[in-house]
Amino acid sequence: MKEKIMLKENIGKMIESLKEEYTIFAPVNVEGNILFKEITSSEEIALEYFNSKVPPKEVLFPKVEILFEFKQVGDDDIEIIPPKLERKKTLIFGIRPCDAHSFQLMRMFFGFGEFKDELFLKKWDNTILMGMACTHPRSTCFCTSLQGHPFNKEDVDIFLVDLGKKYLVEGITEKGNEVLGNIKGLGHAKEEDLEKALELSNQAELAMKPLVNVGKLPDILNSNFDHPIWKEISDTCLSCGSCVFLCPTCHCFDVLDENDQYNKRGRRIRIWDTCQFKLYTQHTSGHNPRPTKVERCRNRILHKYCYYPNNYDLLGCVGCGRCIEYCPVNNDIREIIKRFTEIEEKKEKEEVYIAE
Repeated sequence: MKEKIMLKENIGKMIESLKEEYTIFAPVNVEGNILFKEITSSEEIALEYFNSKVPPKEVLFPKVEILFEFKQVGDDDIEIIPPKLERKKTLIFGIRPCDAHSFQLMRMFFGFGEFKDELFLKKWDNTILMGMACTHPRSTCFCTSLQGHPFNKEDVDIFLVDLGKKYLVEGITEKGNEVLGNIKGLGHAKEEDLEKALELSNQAELAMKPLVNVGKLPDILNSNFDHPIWKEISDTCLSCGSCVFLCPTCHCFDVLDENDQYNKRGRRIRIWDTCQFKLYTQHTSGHNPRPTKVERCRNRILHKYCYYPNNYDLLGCVGCGRCIEYCPVNNDIREIIKRFTEIEEKKEKEEVYIAE
């Protein structure tokens, strides 16, 4: 399907035409914070926003999730009750390219290897992403340094560009074109609309300064595993977990059993957890392989820029900048990466000097 035009005043008609078949999530202003929430009316949508505070990963990977329920049957048997999944399809409206790419990383993690997370994967297969171009990147955004782009269309089913009073709409996948085929009132895009979108794309890209060449990062970080900089970084960290709970690609969780012994039933749940908390890696024996903040701060960065590339051949960061924007002590992951690359560059210059 070629590019179409949808007037902003027709967003309400689109929501009405889709809500019977889809459970729709969209950016909503909740007490000054943009969050992705289920909506029933276009009036709830925050159309003018930079990005949500909490990433939309919460839609498919909620903070608290029931894995299954169980109850005792007779004296010895236990009946397992699987979770009830939403029958309708899920549509996430207005997701930014960085967050859309994060779902690909989550899908890789939950679908990797022999034991797959069927709960996440079933929800993912039942989800449509209606992406929104990022026309005004924040000063904390750095997706272009991580092979991303504020106008990246690859990870969505439908792509929208805000042209003022209207959207340029493009179906990217077969699922996306099927959805657009059910939306009435779409007009044909003109050449001036396409030129305007291209101009906005170039402006958005130029607004973000290139960071560093991250291609060598896994080797650089590995070779500096015991560098004193890690201690310096961790000295200011509060271990609050803001960086990981607001990260669209972090997926650590804990599993708990809640027992109702009086009614002989219970449920197993998973909740968000983080490698930044001391108890996360503590063994039953009391031993903790990451006993101090040094190991925990280092693990977060190595996980994204070293372990993820080694395991999945993908960077584990999408450059959304939330960890920078909301860090209470202003730790900037871009500056940390820059410092390690500068260390390596200095080593290479010294080696060349010695060789000469």
